[in-house]
Amino acid sequence: MTTEVQSPLPSWGRSQAFVPVPNNAVPVNEFHLADRLAILDALARYAWTYDERQIVALGNSFTEDAVWEGSVAGEFRIEPIRGREAISSWLQEHMANQPDQRRHNMTNHAFISQDADSAEVTSYLLLTSASGGEVKLVTTGFYKTKLVKASSGEWLIEHIFGGFDTPF
Repeated sequence: MTTEVQSPLPSWGRSQAFVPVPNNAVPVNEFHLADRLAILDALARYAWTYDERQIVALGNSFTEDAVWEGSVAGEFRIEPIRGREAISSWLQEHMANQPDQRRHNMTNHAFISQDADSAEVTSYLLLTSASGGEVKLVTTGFYKTKLVKASSGEWLIEHIFGGFDTPF
């Protein structure tokens, strides 16, 4: 009997310490609730602005010194991209190679931590593509996102880690 090696391995993100899984819910009070909604909106704006190729708005989702990094199933590292401008340019380069309509569906948000000025959230990613009259699944995965509250009151991405279950 042969055992097929599964790729990716189940729970690869947690087992390689890329993504924490909350043991308990992060308490929410009235103060946190308004921020929590604004944080979820910031995550949605990141996905929408990428999918609609709004480069300036996409860049404005990040702090000036933000970091974007990731991994494909723990087997291929995506080296850190540092700074708002570099991240925007890097993402725009990806868009140039994607003639399809991408949809970054971020779901199952779990707050790892939250205080008045910062939060860490993990989210599932379901990335789809529409082209030629067909919709296809591109990949699944997760995002681990650290956000900070700017002096304007807006929540911005300070660090994002994309964990992709398959290459695309």
